[in-house]
Amino acid sequence: MKRILTTYFLCTSFYLTAQVADLKREIKYTAEVGTYLSTDGNTPFWLRANQYGTVPLTSPIVTLRGSVSSDYKKAITKEDQYKLSKFDWGYGLNIVGNVGKENQFLIPEAYIKAKFGAFEIYAGRRKEIFGLVDSTLSSGSYIWSGNALPMPKIQIMNRDFVPLGITKGFLSFKGSFAHGWFENDRADVKNFYLHQKSLYFRLGKPDWKFKFYGGFNHQVQWGGVLKYPDPTNQLAINGQVGSSFNDYINVVTGQSLAGVGDTTKNGKNDATNRGGNHLGTIDFGFEINTNKVNILCYRQNIYEDGSLAYLSNISDGLNGISFTFKKLERANFHFNKIVFEYLNTTSQGGATGGESTNSRLRGRDSYFYNSLYRDGWQYNSNIIGTPFLNLNDRNRVYSYYGCANFQLNSIEIQTKIAFLSSLGSYSIPQIKKGQILSNVSVIIPTNFLGGTKMVGQISLDSGEGLNQNIAGLYI
Repeated sequence: MKRILTTYFLCTSFYLTAQVADLKREIKYTAEVGTYLSTDGNTPFWLRANQYGTVPLTSPIVTLRGSVSSDYKKAITKEDQYKLSKFDWGYGLNIVGNVGKENQFLIPEAYIKAKFGAFEIYAGRRKEIFGLVDSTLSSGSYIWSGNALPMPKIQIMNRDFVPLGITKGFLSFKGSFAHGWFENDRADVKNFYLHQKSLYFRLGKPDWKFKFYGGFNHQVQWGGVLKYPDPTNQLAINGQVGSSFNDYINVVTGQSLAGVGDTTKNGKNDATNRGGNHLGTIDFGFEINTNKVNILCYRQNIYEDGSLAYLSNISDGLNGISFTFKKLERANFHFNKIVFEYLNTTSQGGATGGESTNSRLRGRDSYFYNSLYRDGWQYNSNIIGTPFLNLNDRNRVYSYYGCANFQLNSIEIQTKIAFLSSLGSYSIPQIKKGQILSNVSVIIPTNFLGGTKMVGQISLDSGEGLNQNIAGLYI
């Protein structure tokens, strides 16, 4: 094993609270400076995965970070709830500078938001996760995990579950609708867009001990201009992918174009299929709330080209369970949360794909790949969905993951480990089993400068196809 090098990272957070007419609006500032080091020049998996694209693949680097944000006004007392306006606004800005083997200047967040009642609209870049999943300790939601730099969007959503009045709170919903822009510096297509929407329902009132969840999310890469030759107009018409308003309506509704088959308006591929690259998950779950622990179970079912409709890829998906423990009084040691997950993408509907005349055999889904958008489901060179998939050599994978967060007096400790095996793809099998990705972090609060946290991390990558690589983090 190569010698161990550790990474040291210092984070200082400042908070400024402004009082406004018996209501409180917080303006928060943070500042961070640090360095990443590793034993083989590559940043270990858990130090960069689900970090919104802010940690480079290579090290060493020096990183400088800063942020400022303002949330909606909050009531200080219960009586102040009646003084809150239905309309309010806020903003966020986060910048990251990395210097080293990779020099980067990144803006992970830059947005302005406004709310009216339960509904919100925002424009810009904003850190988000989509899908029914534990949002804090998950290995990453399948379709939108926080692994990539947030892309610029305009989004309308309701911020929390809104009860439907006729059900007296028994049934509530939460949804979103967005338009976004992909980057232009990729090799395949420029000037193309994201369509995104989600809709989830909850059965059960907020204070009930048992609640059931279900819903879906829908993402589409669509439009754009090809950067590579397409002389037979298979994917576009003279290099132009359908980007009109009618094309947008077809994208939003998922309308099949096969019935018309008009190759004068769309490339042959879209004209016999759907416009754009559609993908997402259909999710189900339930929550049990007891006096000592809150339990959330969830399942994300993957869809891409219709295989799920025939249940031919039903074995693929993300399965998870999380335990959130309620704090015991005067306990020196207690668990905060434990999460277990199993991800499988090895089926993909089977080895028989579109070459079959049997409509039920819609295999070789390839999920994050696409024949038109060849760089796939990524943004700024990072996978948008689960970080366990890698467009270079990992497409069909299965993984076992566990994460535990616990408290020792005022010290917070978190451990995570994943056992990952990849099979490559059906067309290019690349079997790599027994990969181990692990991480331990320790968070120690201090009174220095009014809110500094010291965090130490050790990450280890090992197994078939991986160089043994160790690095650490100290805040």
